Amino acid sequence: MGGELARRLAAPPGHMTFLHDLNRDTVSKLVGEIAQSQALDTSTPLPSIVYSCLPTSKEVAGVMQALLVRIKPGTLWLDCTSGDPFKDREFSTLLSQKDATFVDVGVSGGPRGASEGTLTAMVGCSSEVFQSVTALLGHCAKRIVHCGDPGTGHAVKAVNNIIMGTNLMIASEGLSLLAKYGVDPIDALAAINKSSGRSWATLDRMRNYVLPGTYDYGFQLSLLKKDMLTALQVASRTGNTTPLLTKSFHLVDNASKSLDPSADHTQLAQAVARLQSIELRRGAPAFNVQHKSPSMCAMGIQLVVFDCAGTIIDEGGLVYNVLQQVMRRAPGGRISYTVEEFSEWHGSNKIEVLRHFGSRAGMSEDEVQIMYTDFLSSLEVGYFNPQNAGAVTLIPGVLKLFRGLREAGIKVCLNTGYPHSIADRLLKDLNLTDKIDGLVVAEDVGMGRPYPYMIQHLARLHNIMNMSTIAKLGDSVRDVEEGRFAGCGFVAGVLTGADSAVDHLKAGADLVLKSVADLSV
Repeated sequence: MGGELARRLAAPPGHMTFLHDLNRDTVSKLVGEIAQSQALDTSTPLPSIVYSCLPTSKEVAGVMQALLVRIKPGTLWLDCTSGDPFKDREFSTLLSQKDATFVDVGVSGGPRGASEGTLTAMVGCSSEVFQSVTALLGHCAKRIVHCGDPGTGHAVKAVNNIIMGTNLMIASEGLSLLAKYGVDPIDALAAINKSSGRSWATLDRMRNYVLPGTYDYGFQLSLLKKDMLTALQVASRTGNTTPLLTKSFHLVDNASKSLDPSADHTQLAQAVARLQSIELRRGAPAFNVQHKSPSMCAMGIQLVVFDCAGTIIDEGGLVYNVLQQVMRRAPGGRISYTVEEFSEWHGSNKIEVLRHFGSRAGMSEDEVQIMYTDFLSSLEVGYFNPQNAGAVTLIPGVLKLFRGLREAGIKVCLNTGYPHSIADRLLKDLNLTDKIDGLVVAEDVGMGRPYPYMIQHLARLHNIMNMSTIAKLGDSVRDVEEGRFAGCGFVAGVLTGADSAVDHLKAGADLVLKSVADLSV
């Protein structure tokens, strides 16, 4: 960007342009291309107009300090770095002590816009100074906007880029889901670009750089991340909470980990599509429409926590049938509830379910404990009575999934609201004991779902500090809530047990799978 700006901003006839860069070859090349130009050295008087375009405000500060003794009164310093708006205020104050003026200029339009002189310039300075810099910036910018006092130009640029990055992630996810459903991304994009969901990400980035597969816009992803972080820092220092933009930054940051450090920012779409095992490009082969999850390895998952009954174990809804039978046997038939009320407790610790409905019916804690003892003994009969042999089995594909996860170095753990007396025996009867890396039950931590303590317990067990590297799968809303409250990086509902896809999504599931067998290692 700096080289293109130098070509556009070169001094008019009769004036000399002085160039400096740490790379002397770059300067020599530009001097050879720009008439009336030469390299800036220590003996050269500093011109009255200075342009800077550097990686960050840190480099701007270094250059400014080095040149400070050479700055003359009346000097105009225009900084085209995507800089720190708060540092800009410091630069403005510093230069004002030399009777010089600092102007922050956020530019948007990429290398092509710089080359063609069609950039948008977002300018931070006083109104009086703005009038004097408009003509100067007109050599490289088609649209010049006065944003306010020093710092505002770079603030607007940072927010512009975090919005653009967010829109690019949104467009990438949207086209990926349509591609996985079977819609050609070219057709999908054509429709979206004529509809209300369009953005510059769909009109330009997706159409001109992503679907053609070139990914050569010329703006590095690392620079986009820097600008997005600048926007969040502005939000923090001004007391603004930005949950969506903050989430967007972390999504971009995570996606970037699978790309080369020098990757173009448009390759975010490539990273998003790879997670779904698809391609977003013109002429891509027919899509394999399988309702699989993103790869756990690609997401950086270290531990997957599975619920038991209804998630990895098919027991035909036995636990809920037994629970309702126990409540119907309550003394005097005092417990009553609707189907909707009972459904809200799917996935919860069963003593908590009995305590909720029992106390509502006026039962004492002793009476609740009697019901719970009845529940456990009835459940043991249902699970372990020889007459019921074969009634409790593993969901198809569970063993293959567990083996694949562990071979990939991902821990496999289970959690449940059952006490150990039932959970341990279930694992033994299903030959799972040596096929998992841990089991935690609600009684181990004192509270069941949706409290996050069981997942946190497993994280401690396996020395996992970053909860976003944990995935949670379960068949109930309480499972989804548990995963969300624990801060899991991936939370999926499955349709082999208690709740519906809509229930899972409303609770905050990232994805709803037909069964755990659809989890991709």
